[in-house]
Amino acid sequence: MVKFEKRHNYPAIGERDFSVSYFPIEDPTGVERVACILQDTTGRKEAERSLQLFRTPLDHSNDAVEVVDPETLRFLDVNEKACKDLGYTREELLAMTVFDIDPNADEPCRRAVLDGLRDSGFVMKQSVHHRKDGSTFPVESSLKLVRLDRDYIVTVSRDITERKRAEEALRSSEDQYRDLVDHSEDLVCTHDLDGRLLSANPAPARLLGYEVDEFLQIPMRDLIVPEYRGLFDEYLRRIKENGSDKGLLCVMARNGEVRTWEYNNTLRTEGVDKPIVRGMAHDVTEKRRAELGLEQSEERFRVALKDSPITVFNQDRELRYTWIYNPQLYWQHEAIGKTDAEIIGPKEAASLVELKLRVLQAGVGLREDVVIPGDGKNYSFDIWIEPLFSADGSVIGITGAAMDVARLRELADRLQDTRDKLVQEKSYLESEIQAELGFEEIIGQSPALREVLKNVKVVAPTDSTVLLLGETGTGKELVARSVHALSSRHDQTFIKLNCAAVPSGLLESELFGHERGAFTGAVSQKVGRIELADKGTLFLDEIGELPVELQPKLLRVLQDREFERLGGVQTLHVDVRIISATNRDLRQDVADKRFREDLFYRLNVFPIDLPALRERRGDIPILVNHFMRKHSARMGKHIDVVPAETMTALQNWNWLGNVRELENMIERMVILTKGRVLAAPPVELDAPQEIGEDNLTEMDREHIMRVLHETHGVLSGMDGAAARLGIKRTTLQSMLKRFGIELHDFRRGSGTFGPS
Repeated sequence: MVKFEKRHNYPAIGERDFSVSYFPIEDPTGVERVACILQDTTGRKEAERSLQLFRTPLDHSNDAVEVVDPETLRFLDVNEKACKDLGYTREELLAMTVFDIDPNADEPCRRAVLDGLRDSGFVMKQSVHHRKDGSTFPVESSLKLVRLDRDYIVTVSRDITERKRAEEALRSSEDQYRDLVDHSEDLVCTHDLDGRLLSANPAPARLLGYEVDEFLQIPMRDLIVPEYRGLFDEYLRRIKENGSDKGLLCVMARNGEVRTWEYNNTLRTEGVDKPIVRGMAHDVTEKRRAELGLEQSEERFRVALKDSPITVFNQDRELRYTWIYNPQLYWQHEAIGKTDAEIIGPKEAASLVELKLRVLQAGVGLREDVVIPGDGKNYSFDIWIEPLFSADGSVIGITGAAMDVARLRELADRLQDTRDKLVQEKSYLESEIQAELGFEEIIGQSPALREVLKNVKVVAPTDSTVLLLGETGTGKELVARSVHALSSRHDQTFIKLNCAAVPSGLLESELFGHERGAFTGAVSQKVGRIELADKGTLFLDEIGELPVELQPKLLRVLQDREFERLGGVQTLHVDVRIISATNRDLRQDVADKRFREDLFYRLNVFPIDLPALRERRGDIPILVNHFMRKHSARMGKHIDVVPAETMTALQNWNWLGNVRELENMIERMVILTKGRVLAAPPVELDAPQEIGEDNLTEMDREHIMRVLHETHGVLSGMDGAAARLGIKRTTLQSMLKRFGIELHDFRRGSGTFGPS
C-alpha cells in the first residue's frame, strides 16, 4: 500500500488537505486493479499548525503553561514545568481536564472565567492545584483567550507558596508593629514640611488631652509652647536642609501643662508623592526635671562649699583621696592621689588615719571630733565617715565630710548670701529669656485667635498687601511680624513706623528720606524707612493718622514701587511688602474725605480683623500665667498660684485696652504680691460689664476717670485716654458728655490731677 498527503486547490471551496492511500486489489478476471481512499484532513492539519504555534513558549517558559479547550477544559498541550509541578507525565495530563487538578474549577467558575475572557481577553486568578501525590500548593494563574482556527485558553501558572509565606510573615509583623505603636506612649507620627500632622498614634495624643482625630487637626506649631515656636521654625528649616534632625521640643497640653519631648525625625522623599517627615518623640519631662534638679542641687552644693569650712571626700582602701569638694580648703588642692600622712605628716594625721581605718575594718560609719593642723594653726573638725561597698558587699573605701566647727556660723551666713544671689540671678535670667522669646510671640488658643493665625498662614507666602484692623492693644504688630516671619522675605529686614508717633512735619522725611540741603537742618542725606525695607517688609502702624498730603506718595509706592526722596529728583525703585494697621474706621474716614479712597483699596487687599480680648476670654488664663511669670521673674519674686476667684474676675472684665491693659494690670498685681499667691485684683474688676454707650455704668465711669487721671486729660495720641481704652476719640468725648466729666479737672495746671 502507498500512502501520502496532498494539498489541492478547488475553485469552489479553496485549498484542502487530503490523505491519499493506494493499495492493490485482486480481480477475478485477472486484471490488475488499484483501490484509492481519499480522506479530507484539512481540519486536523489546521489544528496541528495552531498547536505548533504554542510550542516555543511552552518549551522555554519557566512557569507552568497549559493549552486548554474552552468547552471541555481538556488539556491540549502542557510544558515540562507543568508536568514537574503537578507530578504527572505529559501523556497523563493530556488525558485529563482542569477539573482533575483544580477541584474548585466547577461549572459556574468555568462560565465566569469564559465570560471574563470574552470581555477582556485576559483573566488573573488564584487557586489551589492538586499534585499526583495528593499534596496541594497555591498558584497564581493568568489566562488568555487565543483565537486561531478555533478558541484556545492559554494558562500560565506560578507556584506562590513562598510568596504566601512571606505575605503571612509580613502581615504578622505589621500586626505586631501596629499593636506596639498603638499602645506605645512614645509619639510615632508623620508630618509634612509645613508642620501639619499626617498621622499619629493615640497614646501621646491623649497624654496631651486630645483624641487622635482632634490632635491631627491642630498645626504642630500651635502645640509648641509660645516661647519656643521660633525654635520649631528652625527645626523645620533644618529638616529640609539636612534630611534629619533630633533634639528637644517643649509642647503644651490642653490643660496648659508643659511637656518636654525628645525627638528623632527623618525626611523621606523616595516612594511618596510629597516629602514627609517620619519621626518618634519620647516624653522626657520627668527625666529633664530630675536632671535639672540634680544639676541645680550639685551646683548649689559646689557653690555652697566653695571657700567654706566643709570638705566632702572619697578615699580608697589605701586612704588615698579619689575626689574632693572644696579643694581650696587648706591642703586639698594637692590631695588627689595622696594620703593624709603624705600631706600633713604621720604624727599630725595619726588620729585621723586611725578613725578612717576603724571604718574600713568595721564597715560601719563613725562620727568624731578631730584636731587637724594646717597653716600653722590647729583646726577642730567634726568628721563624719561612712564605708563604701562593692557589689559583693566588701568595703572598698570610705566617703565622708569634715566640718570646721569654729566656722559653721560663718558658713551659714555665706550660704544664705549665696542663696539670695542665686535667686536674684535666676529671676534676672528668666526675665531676660521671657523678654527675648515671649515678647514677639502671639499667645492664645481660642478659635478667634486661631482664625487670625490661619489667615496669616494663608496670606504670608503670597507677598500681598495686608491691612490689620483691631482695637488698640490687640497685638497688631505681633501679627505683622508673624506675616513677615512666614513669608519668603523672612531673611530680610522688618522695618516699622508708627505714623501717629512722628510729627507730621517730619513724617515725609522719616518715610521717604531726604537729600542733603532739602530743608534747614538737612546737613546730610537720609535714607527713609521705605528704602531701608527694600527686599523686606515695611509695617505702617496707625496708618489712619497718615497726613492727606503724604497719601498720594504712599499710593505711588504701592502701585509703581517707586518714589523720590524729599528734595531729590532721582526716582528710586524698591521691592517692599507693606503691612499696615489701624484702630480707626477707615471706611468712615474715606467718607469724611480724611483718607484717600484709592489708597484705602490698595491697602485693603487682605484685611485681617484682630479680635478684642473680650472676644477671646478663653485665652485670658494663658495670658495671665505668661505675664505673671514674666513680671515676677523681673522683680525677683516667685509667684506660681492664681486663685480661682482672681482668675474669674480677670476673665469677666471688659479690658477696653485689651492685652496691653491686661499686662499692665498683672504687673500691678505682681507688685502688690508678697508671697507665692498672686494678689487680688483691684475692686473695679469684681463684676463684669458690657461695653457700649447705651449701657454705661458707674463702674465704666470710674474706669474712664482713672485713665483720664493717668493721661492728665489727654484724649488723642498714642498714649492718650482713647488709645488706652481702645475706643475712638469721638466715642470717648460722647461718653464724657454723658457722664458729665470735665477734662480740665484732669489736666496739668488745673490744681488737681483728678477728682477729689
